[in-house]
Amino acid sequence: MSVENSVKGNVERNKAIALRFAKEGWGTQSNWETIWDELVSDDVVYHFNSADAPIVGLAANKEFNGSLFEGFPDIHQTLGAMIAEGENVVYRTILEGTHTGPFLEIPATNRSAKVTDFTQLRIVEGKIVEWWYETNLLELMQQLGLISSLSA
Repeated sequence: MSVENSVKGNVERNKAIALRFAKEGWGTQSNWETIWDELVSDDVVYHFNSADAPIVGLAANKEFNGSLFEGFPDIHQTLGAMIAEGENVVYRTILEGTHTGPFLEIPATNRSAKVTDFTQLRIVEGKIVEWWYETNLLELMQQLGLISSLSA
């Protein structure tokens, strides 16, 4: 197999891993924890919304995202565009759900929210080793009625 075919094969494998993570590893309606055990490295580094300190380790990431799924138990993710190159896969999604449980220390508001986001995964030897995630948390807080909309 040529180097070019090997690289192309790795990119396609990484896209398949990212697609499975996005579709099957998301929300309480899925078997997400088992999927994460299979696809995510034990020492994964998660950069959530440009926070100063990343969330490190599979267990810590399961705890953090488990709280998201508890806060929004009906969360639904719709996958948009996906681009891959080398070890990196980037995709855009739309997240929708109802805030019926606590999340980020915010008690349930029972309001629905819909946000768009971007995820970048770095995948090495079939495992997600690094993860960047960006969404507009201001927009989310406005939809949950926690802050008022800014008007010009």
